[in-house]
Amino acid sequence: MNYQKGVGMIEIIVSILVLAIAVLGFMALQYRSVELAAEAMQRVEAVNLARNLSERIYVNRIVYADASGLLAEGDVSDCLSTDNTVVECDPADFMAKDIADVKSIAESKAMDINLLTCPDTANNRACIYVAWDETKAEQGDEDDNACTSSDNFAYYPESKCIVIEAF
Repeated sequence: MNYQKGVGMIEIIVSILVLAIAVLGFMALQYRSVELAAEAMQRVEAVNLARNLSERIYVNRIVYADASGLLAEGDVSDCLSTDNTVVECDPADFMAKDIADVKSIAESKAMDINLLTCPDTANNRACIYVAWDETKAEQGDEDDNACTSSDNFAYYPESKCIVIEAF
């Protein structure tokens, strides 16, 4: 019976090692799950932001018809007065206010938004680009951080963005 001394201890050490590997695997799974949930939340926020702009475009579509490259800085008048005075705004003023509002929302969520002409579409429809992290809301072949290529309108593999066509 002397040759059996210490075997139980080795079995316990091996079982603890197996348990530790299982726990590490579970922790890695949980970490990846949290990462994917955060990515999904960013996508939902990006879609909501693009939908917000799309609805604003629909309401004021005549003015937005020539708004490619949309989010250039410009003068924004306050079309909504808070002191009960009448402020006269034309559709272009409302568009500038819409753009300022949407850019402000995008910046608060650490996102980049842009409105570009969709390639290969009838009537030169507008595409709303929303990007986050290192990705830029633009088309391009020279820039590694662009959302899509300008040739075949394909997403780059590492890009973190969405593109929605506005009507």
